[in-house]
Amino acid sequence: MSNNRMLTPIELEALNARIAANADALITSKMKENNYNREPKGASGPKPKVIVNPFVGHIWSVEDNKKQAYPEFAMDIIEGVCRLDWHDRPIGAGGISKPLSVKKLINILEWLPEITNEKIEDFLSLEERHARRYVKAAELVIPRMMKCRPAHLSMVMDDVPAPPEPCVVNVMDDVRMPTAEELTKLHHDMRTFTEYATAEEYERESSGELTGKRTDNVVMFPARKQHPKKAEALILIEQGLSLRAISKELGIAVNTVRSWQKPSTERQAA
Repeated sequence: MSNNRMLTPIELEALNARIAANADALITSKMKENNYNREPKGASGPKPKVIVNPFVGHIWSVEDNKKQAYPEFAMDIIEGVCRLDWHDRPIGAGGISKPLSVKKLINILEWLPEITNEKIEDFLSLEERHARRYVKAAELVIPRMMKCRPAHLSMVMDDVPAPPEPCVVNVMDDVRMPTAEELTKLHHDMRTFTEYATAEEYERESSGELTGKRTDNVVMFPARKQHPKKAEALILIEQGLSLRAISKELGIAVNTVRSWQKPSTERQAA
């Protein structure tokens, strides 16, 4: 029969301690293999190459449908550099030329603001010789990515403010339809008073005020009709006929002819 006895708490604690000790030992050995405990280099000698990485915080890899997705604008450059023959062997020579990892190079561009050989060793747990290949790859990739980066990424990386977008405000959000009683009251309040003038006259006066034209409230009386015989009477007066003779000839009253005579005599005196 199989033994299905469950472990006691003391036995579980002992098992956990043993697994933890094995894990710590494995991590320590890996760190030693990958130079994690190496002595820092002295001040003498050539300074290590430092490559400034401007893409930190601006590009990243994402999981797209359980598949790793990388920046599209830079993939041709990154993949081309990763497939280079880094061993510099003549054509036809034997040996295996292993390409660099696209994922690792993207992680370097994503996380390391300054790329050096030692930082890549620590970051990717690589040997010194292998880390130098990634330093050289980053040196080739970064200037070419800067040239082909999209416009929006250039604006973000160069701290160029984005153009202002038009502000769209929907003024109808809080508007409600008026009721029939409110519309009736509004029409009543906006009615035109026509007690002293017509609506057209009010409109004409309002238009004159808006355009700056002066409008005077002058009452225009119709022109007074002239006596049909007045022109003939004035001609006869000019000829020197007497009032009675003119009255008899034209068949009008003497006083009427006399009233017409005054303006004529005033013109003669002048």
